[in-house]
Amino acid sequence: MNRQRSLLALVASAGIAACSTPVQPTDSGTGRDAVADTGIRPDVTGMDTMSLPDAEAPDTGVPVDSGPMCAVGENFCGGGCTDTQTNPAHCGACDRACAASEVCRAGVCAPQVMCMAGETACGGGCVNTQTDINNCGACNNACMANQRCSAGACVAARVCPAGEIDCTPSGAAMTCVNTTTSTAHCGACGNACAAGDSCVASTCQPPMCPAGQTRCTVMGAQSCIDTQTDNSNCGMCGNACPAGQACMAGACRATCVAPRLECDVGGTPTCLEVQTDNSNCGMCGNACTGGRTCQAGTCSCPAGRMLCGGVCVDLQSDEANCGMCARTCGAAQTCTAGACACPRGQTACGAACVNTQTDLANCGMCGRMCTAPSTCSAGVCNSLCGPGTTQCGGVCVALTTFQTDNNNCGSCGNRCTGADSCQAGVCRPRNDLRANATIVTLNAAREVTVTGTNVGALRDGPSVMCSCTSTSNVWYRFTVPVSGVVYLDTAGSTFDTSLFITDSAGNAVPAQAQNGFSQPGLCNDDTGCGVGGGFTNGLQSRSAGYLTAGVYYASVQGCGTGTFTLHFQYAPSTSARVFNPNRLTGTGNTGNTTMPASTSLTAGTCGGGGGVENARWFLTCGATATRQLFSTCRSDPGALFTRRLVTSSATTFDPVMYVRSAQTGAQLSCNDDGAGVGVDCRGINPVVANTAVGGLDSLNRGSRLSGLATPRGLGVVFIDSLSLATGMIYNMRFEAP
Repeated sequence: MNRQRSLLALVASAGIAACSTPVQPTDSGTGRDAVADTGIRPDVTGMDTMSLPDAEAPDTGVPVDSGPMCAVGENFCGGGCTDTQTNPAHCGACDRACAASEVCRAGVCAPQVMCMAGETACGGGCVNTQTDINNCGACNNACMANQRCSAGACVAARVCPAGEIDCTPSGAAMTCVNTTTSTAHCGACGNACAAGDSCVASTCQPPMCPAGQTRCTVMGAQSCIDTQTDNSNCGMCGNACPAGQACMAGACRATCVAPRLECDVGGTPTCLEVQTDNSNCGMCGNACTGGRTCQAGTCSCPAGRMLCGGVCVDLQSDEANCGMCARTCGAAQTCTAGACACPRGQTACGAACVNTQTDLANCGMCGRMCTAPSTCSAGVCNSLCGPGTTQCGGVCVALTTFQTDNNNCGSCGNRCTGADSCQAGVCRPRNDLRANATIVTLNAAREVTVTGTNVGALRDGPSVMCSCTSTSNVWYRFTVPVSGVVYLDTAGSTFDTSLFITDSAGNAVPAQAQNGFSQPGLCNDDTGCGVGGGFTNGLQSRSAGYLTAGVYYASVQGCGTGTFTLHFQYAPSTSARVFNPNRLTGTGNTGNTTMPASTSLTAGTCGGGGGVENARWFLTCGATATRQLFSTCRSDPGALFTRRLVTSSATTFDPVMYVRSAQTGAQLSCNDDGAGVGVDCRGINPVVANTAVGGLDSLNRGSRLSGLATPRGLGVVFIDSLSLATGMIYNMRFEAP
């Protein structure tokens, strides 16, 4: 069977069991001893007559005892019968001993086979006796042709429909797959196509290139290339422009000396000074218009003028752009020193100049309206108000305005302040209802913080199971631009808060038990963090989950009302070539992971250039007593990495590990070649390519970060294979309390 996986077996510390000591055959007094040579003196010691020399020549007609008889396939060595095909003390011949680190296989001394947990050494390789049809339950116990191996026993084979094969060799469930079209099993079970690829005729095929691009092979990988401008593939794949030329319109042409640029002038390529050319400013064909001139390669307005609507204007005097673009002065106004001014004795109210001493719509001040039968005299509404109105601040106002007037909410002079607004005559938070949610823009580079209050708020939205989620709540709306992890908390708030999240339709998002939030809406009442890292008590809340791209709403409420601070953190999946959606929590191992074939998206600050990386996320309370460990060093339980590729013993890996914080957007720590006294960071090396035999590299090239105290919130740990794009296998040990 294919032993490609045997490289993984090298990491296990289990050795091959030593062979048993051979049993020494004894002389049992067989008939051969009973037939004595009558010309030989008697055996005076009771031993075989061959033990002493004969006194005279033996009678050739009598059989001679030549020592103990050994079984077929055994030889007499060291005073006993032994199998020289397997005995490490007599390997291939008597007294030919193997080294302590070797075993005797087929009469030849060979290095021991180290198998990983769950596998058994059989015939020089490592197998899973629970599923291997040639070693089912025990070595060399082969199942019949119409059977399969399940849980270490030969059972009837499962049969898939024509054109499909079973890609689940163990377990009760049967998975029949058409490997000619399955992207998860393309051409063979477990051969998954890369994201976005499709399986055609058992081969993974990348998606079609966008219009105007051509598929070319770049550094051994298929890429979509614009052959009109690509210097390495100019006009066609593989056509590289020589030094001093650049690809323009699919042809290699001589380049101009910087900062001049070759542009088409009347059909003729011409070198131009694009730093000052008004017709080709900064780039070919970029003409400066609207009074702008080319200055340092940018179309700019002259000093004292601003570009408004594509034209350079003087904001100090332009009546269509007075003080700022698009601010138009009224018909009777003039723009003076950047402000719309009215004639003496008049006031600018909107775009009009009015006399606030007599104007009914602007009595005494802009917007103060006198309602009939009131009149405006000396800036005061001076008569009784009509039916359905009341006097408020010297102005007759309709009673209905008290329902929505922020200055007179419910009654005259009751002003709504801060984040409140007048709703049905009551001052409530502006984001009281989900339809009026405050918009928050996520930032992958740093934490986003907003403040709010649920004082006076109503309760709307779905019911969730966490405590304190049925009281007054307010809403925040955020958009996830690319699938990733979103984290939010109320660290530092003044009262006992709780949180939950809904989708764009207002339905509670599904629970994510694997990420530590087992209730719908990812709801949370108390963090359990205690005090530290920004949390001032254990009654504040936090929530997190892996969310696909789209619009979501966050609800803040609690056991009571008060002001709060809400923090958002975001880690997009595009921060790494492979981003695992499941959270690291507690203490354990990631399991064996193979780095895929791809290019790097992120690099750390240690160990050299970045290669393809895997990323996993975790949460932390931020307290200094809470520390994390991440390691691929074999001295940490279960941790490992491969130093060389299975297919090429000359290709080596040197992993690097780094951690970034979503709170600060910065790298917190980076390690290339392990750390600490007594830490073993050696990788696994195959001795010969494509074999199961291997050992440890002599160099400590594994990576390890210990004792980390990351800031409150969301952290991401990266495993980077550096310059090599594919093939490294690792199993990371983590402690993420």
